[in-house]
Amino acid sequence: MQDLVSATDYLAQSTETRVVIVSGEGRAFCSGLDTKELAKGNLTIDWFETWERGVIALANLKAISIASIHGYCLGGGLQVALACDLRIAATNAVLSIPAVREGVVAALGPMRLARLIGAGPAKQLCLLGHRFTPEEGYALRIINEVVDPAQLDERSLAIAHELLDIPFTALLHTKEQIDAAFEQDTAAQMAAFIVAQEDCLRSPEHARVMEEYRAMQARPSQEKA
Repeated sequence: MQDLVSATDYLAQSTETRVVIVSGEGRAFCSGLDTKELAKGNLTIDWFETWERGVIALANLKAISIASIHGYCLGGGLQVALACDLRIAATNAVLSIPAVREGVVAALGPMRLARLIGAGPAKQLCLLGHRFTPEEGYALRIINEVVDPAQLDERSLAIAHELLDIPFTALLHTKEQIDAAFEQDTAAQMAAFIVAQEDCLRSPEHARVMEEYRAMQARPSQEKA
């Protein structure tokens, strides 16, 4: 979470950055929040608010952003990808937005998803939390291109270089026009999210699923004993 905030703070102050490629290290783009920490009660409402402010900053960058997705892109990972302007996914990517199954709200991710693909498909993905493939994401118009894993970096860089060859002032104004077409009061949306997340964190349903998660985590050690 802190890496996202630090990176967006730095990029927001940069006057030279034109294109940003967002990718993950290792075998995953981003596997989302730490469910163990959530189950322990260590992810407070301040944590969720700080996280979403980082995602908002990414979406509002004065640059064109490309999500280069491989491996797991779950929960907060998909939220980050949705905040980018373009999304390229490798065929080995696994995507989902399963927050409701953990008894919480996916920050402003459902709103971004609804803007992108419409309310019906967004509700199906957000209310059920099922995983989906890059090909399914492409069919839903979440993903712009699907490529072989070995070609992901090359293709992402190729798109970045193509964007760099286009007059940046026109690119930035065009991005802002498209974003403005779905403009809402982000501050009000953020305030509503905080109220909703606090309600979720206090709910008996959240307590129950976290208790079940802790019991599931304890089971292997008990079986070994």
